[in-house]
Amino acid sequence: MKNKIGNYLKRDAIDFFKKGLESIDSYNLVRNQIRLNDNILSCNDINNNQQTFDLNNYEKVIVVGAGKASSGMARAIEELLEDKLSEGIIVTKFGFISSLNKIQLLEAGHPLPDKNGMIAAEKITELCKSARKNDLVINLISGGASALLPFPSADISLDEKAYTTKLLLESGAAIDELNCLRKHLSQIKGGQLANLAYPAAVVSLILSDVINDELDTIGSGITVPDRTTFQDCKNIIDKYELGDRLPESVSSHIKNGVSGEIDETPKDDDPVFDNVSNIIIGNNSVILNSIKSITEKEGYRTTIVQNNLCGEAKIAGVQISKDAVEFKQKNVKENESYCFLYGGETSVTVNGSGKGGRNQELALAAAIELQGIDNIVVLSGGTDGNDGPTDAAGAVVDGSTIDRSIEIDLSAEQYLLNNDSYNFFKQLDDLLKTGPTNTNVMDIQIVLISCRD
Repeated sequence: MKNKIGNYLKRDAIDFFKKGLESIDSYNLVRNQIRLNDNILSCNDINNNQQTFDLNNYEKVIVVGAGKASSGMARAIEELLEDKLSEGIIVTKFGFISSLNKIQLLEAGHPLPDKNGMIAAEKITELCKSARKNDLVINLISGGASALLPFPSADISLDEKAYTTKLLLESGAAIDELNCLRKHLSQIKGGQLANLAYPAAVVSLILSDVINDELDTIGSGITVPDRTTFQDCKNIIDKYELGDRLPESVSSHIKNGVSGEIDETPKDDDPVFDNVSNIIIGNNSVILNSIKSITEKEGYRTTIVQNNLCGEAKIAGVQISKDAVEFKQKNVKENESYCFLYGGETSVTVNGSGKGGRNQELALAAAIELQGIDNIVVLSGGTDGNDGPTDAAGAVVDGSTIDRSIEIDLSAEQYLLNNDSYNFFKQLDDLLKTGPTNTNVMDIQIVLISCRD
């Protein structure tokens, strides 16, 4: 009976995750939030605040964009605008594609930038530069945009910027820290795309993939005033003790920026932002609320614990499991089932040579903590469908995961130390796979608890 309960809990968790993804489908979000009536473009944010744009006032409507959700967003915009759309270019991660007609679709590498992304960034830059005062630029931004739009400062090569990104990722830097460096090593990020398009009007439709929906962090804030500085970059480098490991060009660039020899990114008093609107049309709370509604209809007493989970993935996994076990021991009532939801984005400090991502690492740490505990399941998954450099979104674990691994001579602790969670879960068939989802609103953790014996 216990195995049956564990199996249905795992099936439920996977089903809830996949159904939740439907609520943040990038195409549907644009169609739900954006309307065109009598040539008036109405854009609603996630709080139903509306901004309108009279297309009669613009000679051309240009679409640009970047991110894992950009192709779905672009397809919706094409259908909405039809012949009112003049031209456009977007870039997305390899495989995250939709069928487009007028907007040019380019694919590039992620999470490490590549030459394809740089070509895309150059093309988008030229298109924005071509915009005039009476034009409207619609910018479609979602998670992944930072890596997909690499346009390094003139004194830094693409390889040097990619290596810097790799060092920060492996050091466990948070997304805001990573993007702080990206903005100050770029010709397009940190509000600089708004500068390129000025004096055209710009409206950015944004799918948030960062905690607290910080606009200047999402996609490195290409149309948003930048609150960070070169001094912040130096502080991050010092925090992770990367000074001696960075390329000389990057170190020199940051040093020159701190001393004032290189201009700062545009700030909120810059006139280039006078005609810019940044509108968030979807975020992590959308999927959390959707899953809550789904689980409650299925009889689970559901609580959204938080939507700002961060820090080291394995530490988060342990804590989530401990909280679940404690709740089950103290509060679970007979014949009732419970669901606890978390959202956010953790990080991984890479010390090993294995393969995995933050969700799989979180799940592996959770599995170790849950060993031998019945009727608790933890799912951790990335809403984009790709966890780190893998083809999995994450993993699903319960109290039997470690016992099953012991039966085939796997040491969970060794796999965790080697950051090799993917190969651990692959051998147990516990990977969560969705394929590219064409969306991205950070990660979701689903904890299911049942007291049925």
